[in-house]
Amino acid sequence: MTRVATGILTAIWLIFWASVAQATTYPGLDQIVRSTAELVRSQFIDESRAASTADEILKRYAAGEYSHLETPEDVERELTRELRAISGDTHIGLVFDRASVARYRARENRPTSPVARRADEIARATSAEEARLDNYGIRAVEILPGGVGYLRLDGFDSHVDEAQPAIASAMNLLAGSDVVIVDLRRNGGGSSRALPLILGYFLGPDAVHFATRRERWTGLVEPLYTTPPANGARHYDKPLIILTSGTTYSLAEHFTYHLKSLRPTITVGERTYGGGNGWDPVVLNDDFYLRLPRVGFSNARTGTIFVEGEGITPDIPVPSATAMGRGYVEALNVLLSQDAGSESRPEVEWALRVASARMTPQSGDEPGSERLAGQFGEYLFEPRPDGLYLSFRGLPFYKLERLSSGLYLDDRSIQQQLRFIAAGSSPATSLEVLRYGESSRTISRTEE
Repeated sequence: MTRVATGILTAIWLIFWASVAQATTYPGLDQIVRSTAELVRSQFIDESRAASTADEILKRYAAGEYSHLETPEDVERELTRELRAISGDTHIGLVFDRASVARYRARENRPTSPVARRADEIARATSAEEARLDNYGIRAVEILPGGVGYLRLDGFDSHVDEAQPAIASAMNLLAGSDVVIVDLRRNGGGSSRALPLILGYFLGPDAVHFATRRERWTGLVEPLYTTPPANGARHYDKPLIILTSGTTYSLAEHFTYHLKSLRPTITVGERTYGGGNGWDPVVLNDDFYLRLPRVGFSNARTGTIFVEGEGITPDIPVPSATAMGRGYVEALNVLLSQDAGSESRPEVEWALRVASARMTPQSGDEPGSERLAGQFGEYLFEPRPDGLYLSFRGLPFYKLERLSSGLYLDDRSIQQQLRFIAAGSSPATSLEVLRYGESSRTISRTEE
């Protein structure tokens, strides 16, 4: 075969495979890539990276680096990964979701289209009902022993008007606390509309300028103020502790950063994920929308915000799984340091003994526990291989929680700590009973 013939066959072969590759590439890719690049160039909030990100995406597209993308899922996954790696922003991304596209278009066309207005009303009603069933992100509220309030908030819901009664009720349940723990370990963010109201419970008493909002694409620069709530107890004058994890993200990070900057706040847990820019959904076609970060925020006091992709480093770094226990201990220590002569000090000390012991759990039977066996008034103790058991007033035996050597907890309806008093390795001679909210009393061993 001549060199000319070989060259012709090679060319035909290359053209064939190029046509195959072109045929299998997702058909709408060109429009998606070019629209995305133009939107990033003109609206992405980080102006220093907007043009370079757009240019790099177009360059890689022209080089055929996306020609292997065959399905909309491929396009979503690959372009999102590329956009985040090039821009350094954690929010930006492409989303394949026809239902959401239809919902966003109905919202945009609401002013001029009765059909769109009706579709938007149905979508909003559905969303509001889902938010109600989710309790607007409020997962748990309680007062822990020692006067520590606990609020677990898993999201910031956009239905602010509908959420206000639930938020006010949660804040009222914290009214009797002396310090508040806000648990954001499972909070991935939400709607910025909720932030002024919820911050208003922890900043005050008047409206507080907490941030400035900036939109590059419109030129808008807007100061943001808290909304002093009309209902619900407020906690701006109480010590505040915030629990974080590696998945605490976006608006939850804003909540944390603004409170740390504007009032005394202790953070406990893991470094947060690092998503500071606000994003809007921008429809590209019937199938895709772009999560476009085009809103920036800066704190009113610091003039900046946490670093994108780096997040917030906690004051007390501990694994997320142990952050609650460590934060609870910190809250109790704060209360003890504030008022040495407080009437509630015995309750705080009682709670601190339990909380501190639970940071290093004791398991199994205590060595030498046989010297704890026996009767102390109405208390009968029996050591077993898995721990120490109590029968009170002849009731069935109940396994006690060992807090430390010689100190146990009965956490049933009448919570009590039981401390055995002994000399060396001799059998315990007496039992100190410390009931929560009561003075301690000592009971001698009953002679058998």
